Amino acid sequence: MEEYICAIIISFYIYGFAGWIWESLIMPIAEKRKIKNSGFLNGPVVPIYGVGAVTVFLLFSARESYLSIFIEGGFVACVIEYITSWGMEALYHRRWWDYSDRAFNVNGRVCLEGFVAFGIFSVACVKYVQPYLFTKLLQYQLIPLVIVSTALTTIFISDLVTTLIALAHLDERLDETIEIIEEYRVKMRLDREERQKDFSELLETIRQENDTLYQKYVQRTGYSDRHIFNAFPLIIDDKPKSQVKDNEENK
Repeated sequence: MEEYICAIIISFYIYGFAGWIWESLIMPIAEKRKIKNSGFLNGPVVPIYGVGAVTVFLLFSARESYLSIFIEGGFVACVIEYITSWGMEALYHRRWWDYSDRAFNVNGRVCLEGFVAFGIFSVACVKYVQPYLFTKLLQYQLIPLVIVSTALTTIFISDLVTTLIALAHLDERLDETIEIIEEYRVKMRLDREERQKDFSELLETIRQENDTLYQKYVQRTGYSDRHIFNAFPLIIDDKPKSQVKDNEENK
């Protein structure tokens, strides 16, 4: 039983790492975007992929049909993503990702494209990857499995705590960052197209053309802050709900 639990924990990190590869390397290359760490954490793990994969292979059996696993797995993964999106917005009053421009989306939190991708991943996970992974992991004795799962969990929790501490000052850091960006936009008299650049692209332009302003940004933010802004640029432009409400009341 202990070996099985350790194997599940290690599987969580393997899928989380696979999700990071997908989000940070494969998708940017496929969409001809700049490669960057797109995960919530500083390290190469996207927890939502780990949670989704573990949930799917615990809920469904490899004996089920491909269609059944595809539909059920896609649905479960979308529910997890929807709850995660809602929870993060409720906590930090910012929208972290938005699929409003995608077909058949639900409140911009999940979309048909994601459902299909998650469904395919679920089939691969339940039918092929997890049976193979368990076979390989359970070949090891309990002690090595405990050591590896404990080490990975320690690193994961340390990274999570560091990220959450940085997020405790999210609004303050965002205000300072937006102030710096607006200062650059005014100085350079950017046209509309330049103003709508992706945050990471705009930041790279600032670094190349105005090092003083870029160093000001670096000094005001920590590594975790900069990583979050780069990974989720939508939160830079998304106004807090309280601010939107105030603006509407002042009209």
